[in-house]
Parts: sequence; C-alpha cells; structure tokens
Amino acid sequence: MKYIDFHTHIFPEKIAEEALRRLSEHSGPYKPCTDGTARGLLESMERAGIEASVVANIATKPTQMWPIYEFCTEIKSTKLYPLVSFHPENSLSEVRQLIRKAKQSGIFGVKLHPMYQNFWIDEDRMFPFYKAVADEGMFLMFHTGYDIAFPGNEQAHVLRLKKVAERLPSLHIVSTHMGGWHQWQYLKELSELENLYTETSMTITETGPDRFLELLEEFPLERIFFGTDSPWTDQKEMVEAILGLPIETPKKEALLRENAIAFIKAYSN
Repeated sequence: MKYIDFHTHIFPEKIAEEALRRLSEHSGPYKPCTDGTARGLLESMERAGIEASVVANIATKPTQMWPIYEFCTEIKSTKLYPLVSFHPENSLSEVRQLIRKAKQSGIFGVKLHPMYQNFWIDEDRMFPFYKAVADEGMFLMFHTGYDIAFPGNEQAHVLRLKKVAERLPSLHIVSTHMGGWHQWQYLKELSELENLYTETSMTITETGPDRFLELLEEFPLERIFFGTDSPWTDQKEMVEAILGLPIETPKKEALLRENAIAFIKAYSN
C-alpha cells in the first residue's frame, strides 16, 4: 500500500535554504528533515512509501499571491498536489481571479495561516474570501490551534474555527494538527461539523500514542487524513508511527490513504 501525506511544505529552490534557516530559528525541537525543495520532498516520499503529497503554501505578503500560484503550476504533478494562497490584504476581486485560475489549472485548494498572515480566523472581513473559495468549489486548509513560533497566539483558536464552519456550511475546511495544535481538548466539539476535516501532523509526536488513540475516537475517522508537516517531521517515521498503532488494518488504510483519495477525487472532478 502506498500512502498520501495531506500536509507538507516546500519552497522554490532559490529560496529554500534561507527559508528553512529562518523558520528553524522558531521551530523548537522540530528541525528540517529535507532540504525544503520539491526534489527533497520527492526523495523523502520515496523512502516513506508515500505516493502523493499535498503541498501547503502561505502568502505572507500580498505580493506573494501570484508568485505562489506560478510555483504551484510548476510543481503540480501526480505526486505533488499544491495549494494556492492569498493574503487578507489582497482585494476580493484579485482573490476571485486567483481562485478561478487555480481551479482551471487543476488546483483544488487554498491554504491560510492566521498567525503568519495576521488575521483572526473568524473575523468578519475574511468571510467574503471564504465564500469565494466555497463558491468556486474548492476547499480551504487552515493552520489551526497554537503554533510553536507564536507562543500563546489564539488567532487560529479551534473554537474560532468552529464558528467559521457553522457560519459557512458550504465551505469544506481542512483543519491541521488533529483539529488544532495543542488544543486537542476541543476536538470532540468539532466532530458533528460535516464540512470539517482534519489531518494528523505533529500530534502523535506531542501527545504520544495513547492520547492519539483517544483522539481517533473523538472525531469521525473518515474525515481524518494522514499528514506530516514535512519537512518538520520525517515522513517515514510518521508512517511507521501510524502503522505501529494497535488498531485494525482497515483503519490504518483509511488514515494513511483511502480517506485522502476519496476527498481528492471529489475535488478533482
């Protein structure tokens, strides 16, 4: 069985080394496990038995929106599924244009990070952007919960995410880090929101396997994807962590592959 990683990051080759150096200054115990390039990710995927990875990009400035789109079109393949990004300071008309072009290019999702882009996930000014994503039939991935680089920052708080999902049921949302990083006590509150999905990155490394197993029982399994946040954890080690859990083989297959395949197929039509 080959696997799907729903949460990875890479950078254009000319900036990858510097980007990782800067990010590593605030990444705590998590150090890069690849060189941050597409080639490095593909090599990691080969070692881990991963068939395809979703590549999350973040526009930290309004001027990065279109360069990120161009990067996405360059790397898009049967192995790499990139997500575009916009910045809250981009105009709504610009964002609509981006989303249309991305959809036409076979890109099916958008990634936003409240801390790096300086917005509150449930603030009113963001909802026209969210609706534009939903109207175009794309999904939105948010960084959710706390972030090791922004101690105590609550701009992406899980309960704020819940308000977004409730207010816009037509928007399919992928939250990261099993609902929200270090806010796992709220995961069960998200479980009945049928438009909300999540992925596993940087969770078992923090909770340990016993608490992770409990979390798997608190959210519908079919809406959980395997993710690593590569390069910040090693893909092979994270695959092995899931394979080592004392759960039935069909559940492992669902987590590591089948759930993501079904979701991606729905957005590829």
